[in-house]
Amino acid sequence: MTAIAARVLRYSIYPVVFGGAVVALIAGATHGVPYARFGPIVLLTSTMVIIALERWWPHARAWQRDQGDAATDVLHLVGNVVVSQASVAGFVALRGIRGEQFIVWPSHASMALQIVFATLLVDLGLYAVHRASHGIGFLWKLHAIHHSPRRVYWVNGQRRHLVHELMEGTPALVVLLALGAPASAYACAIAIVTVHLMFQHGNVDYRVGPLRHVFAVAELHRWHHQRLWRDVQGNYGAILSIWDRAFGTALQKQGDAPLDVGMDDEPDLPTDWAGQQLWPFRRRRAREVGRQEA
Repeated sequence: MTAIAARVLRYSIYPVVFGGAVVALIAGATHGVPYARFGPIVLLTSTMVIIALERWWPHARAWQRDQGDAATDVLHLVGNVVVSQASVAGFVALRGIRGEQFIVWPSHASMALQIVFATLLVDLGLYAVHRASHGIGFLWKLHAIHHSPRRVYWVNGQRRHLVHELMEGTPALVVLLALGAPASAYACAIAIVTVHLMFQHGNVDYRVGPLRHVFAVAELHRWHHQRLWRDVQGNYGAILSIWDRAFGTALQKQGDAPLDVGMDDEPDLPTDWAGQQLWPFRRRRAREVGRQEA
């Protein structure tokens, strides 16, 4: 492959694959197709493309190898995807109970704009909980699990404690339900977040250029996975990096982050899925977040 072709590919991956997934989701909702008929297809197709890209066009070949973490990551993936998709079913049910009284949602806008608005609210809620999880002791114990792996690849974008998964999604679900958002807008927003998390953690050699000032892509997020707590206090955005820039939490790092990722500040964190689910609730004196100073 020529240098020019490689550069074109590197800068095309994100807009084509992620942008294509967003367009497909919006198109399905705009045409009134039930989410269950197109959402899972978009998610599965995006997953298969990212898996292929990780094998063919990796950011780090060392991260392609199973480091004894794959089974744990798969269990996290299954559990959290079930929770997120169950939240969609729950939203549909609650939206039916809520009815059409006191609706303040901009239902007159196009479905595309409604999905964008819903995604912005979901992303802001994720940013808020993520940021709080780096400063509140018990939330950190739940979130530290996400920082524990020694590599970053698409599967461990979903390495999160089940309780933390519920907590991250609750603010947006409550707000969107209160505003009277349609279930299709909420479902598509959750699907967009899911696809972007795969890209954010994907072991794929892609670049976005100036778009990194808007989107929280892998080249920014890998700095958030360094091995010491003090080095990962920033770059909290799930989809957009504008929240970090607006609220002063953008890490002032340039270029590619070191591949030596993980979390040295929690040496007793188990490596198995069941142990990680139990670890935050152990009866022990809570660790002080960031106790290890330089």
